[in-house]
Amino acid sequence: MNQPDPDELLRKRFDRAVERNDPFELQLLLTDLVHGAQDREWAECCCARLARHHNANVRGDALSGFGHLARRFGILDRNRVKRLIDIGLHAHHEYVRERAASAADDVETFLAWRFERPTPGG
Repeated sequence: MNQPDPDELLRKRFDRAVERNDPFELQLLLTDLVHGAQDREWAECCCARLARHHNANVRGDALSGFGHLARRFGILDRNRVKRLIDIGLHAHHEYVRERAASAADDVETFLAWRFERPTPGG
């Protein structure tokens, strides 16, 4: 008996979750996606899409996902990811800034990228 492809199941879950647009569901899905997806490029694209979500918690968790993917795979698309993390580091919402800072720390560690951090209080 054939086992379903785990990435295919995640893809279906992602499509349904995006359609429902429930922030809590999207946050749970992001956790499963960044820890379980075997297709790094697809997972990265999902995080990039959700890094632009209207809900700050979803945006923050999507940015954090980049750090997890960097740790797991040792590679990310710099053209896609760096700008999103940079934007997150300067976001108005504190949760987004914190998650972007965590992602930047991981990406700096695992991919040797560098980020300009905002000055405290500025």
